[in-house]
Amino acid sequence: MSKMLNKIRIILVETSHPGNIGSSARAMLNMQLTELYLVNPKQLPDEQTMATAAHATDVVNNAKIVPTLLEALEGVDLVIGTSARTRRMDLPMLSVEDAAQQAMAHVSKGLNVAIIFGRERTGLFNEELLMCHYHAFIPSNEVYTSLNLAQAVQIVAYEVFKQYLSHNEVEALPTQNHVREKASAKEVQSFYDELAHKMQVVGFLNPDKPGHVVDKLKRLFQRAQLESQEINILRGFLSQIRQINDEDKG
Repeated sequence: MSKMLNKIRIILVETSHPGNIGSSARAMLNMQLTELYLVNPKQLPDEQTMATAAHATDVVNNAKIVPTLLEALEGVDLVIGTSARTRRMDLPMLSVEDAAQQAMAHVSKGLNVAIIFGRERTGLFNEELLMCHYHAFIPSNEVYTSLNLAQAVQIVAYEVFKQYLSHNEVEALPTQNHVREKASAKEVQSFYDELAHKMQVVGFLNPDKPGHVVDKLKRLFQRAQLESQEINILRGFLSQIRQINDEDKG
């Protein structure tokens, strides 16, 4: 299997039907994707999973099962969320083809990418989409946009594989001499939590009526694709707010 494609993980969030896990694994293996993460599945992989996986049972057996999406995103540099629905938040929207191009551009630099698929009935929640850098959509019939989970995985995996083939048909592009370390999803989420807390401390944010202020700031920072060093600078600044408040009280 390709080392580049091994840097792309497919994450399924709270699947309801074990058969969909197997079908998704089969769709992945068709396109040489093998890194499968299952976030809090309602039912663990079973005989039905293996039956629908066909020859992709190794993908299922090697799947990482974790309780939270944040854990599934550990070590990831680029997060792409998939959804067919229009959301109230203004996330950067990409077609699946453009999302696949972004994914391949990152893995070609040695970075890790996650592509997230939501629940069969309700998709990804807003707070989960706010953990993504891009929102990828599959163009479809406007009056009937619903796709089976495995169908969606197959389409996205196909576009990723096309980009992989295209990338390997041309000469390798020059890479940067130094690739800065992207902040992990855990680092970013911790920063968001501290930011919201400090905004309440200084009286800028009403804890009972936070409105959409924090969500808008999350969108701002997600677009920036923060680096670990940048997160450390921002958290260092936030720590000074506490010190100033303590001095004022003294």
